Amino acid sequence: MDIAISWDPDTGTGDWSIMGGDLALGDALTSAVMISIFTDRIAPAQPDTTDVAAGITGPAGPTGSAQDDRRGWWGDAFADVPIGSRLWELARAVKAGATAIPAEVKVILAEALQWMVDDGVASSVVVDAWWNPTNRQGVEFSVAVTEAMASTPTTFRFAWSWQELS
Repeated sequence: MDIAISWDPDTGTGDWSIMGGDLALGDALTSAVMISIFTDRIAPAQPDTTDVAAGITGPAGPTGSAQDDRRGWWGDAFADVPIGSRLWELARAVKAGATAIPAEVKVILAEALQWMVDDGVASSVVVDAWWNPTNRQGVEFSVAVTEAMASTPTTFRFAWSWQELS
């Protein structure tokens, strides 16, 4: 068991759940997936080719400015591998073609969830992403995690929307 996280799709935020005045308990795998996906991971200093294909650019401002912010969690200063995902970088992406953004979402999520395989929590993690068929400002994605010693995956499905995605 782990602390339960409630996701609010309207605000795009998660928070700990309270039950009877105490922190509610929930599924550890669900918490691990949500923290891995929805915590801001530090961006690399330079974008790679899949980032560029999705229209993601590197930090553009002077050092220390808001435009130079690579985000990330302060605790990663002491870790070998940062936690979280770079989904937040897609807020500054340009919707280029039919496949670049969903392909980048898959790359970003695979990167964010790789620790589960590396640490033996899961034997496999499979990610898929596609444009929302009714709202072309949003991407939907699924994450199928097969836990170590399990034969069937647990599948999570999420949607991610952008304001004014061009």
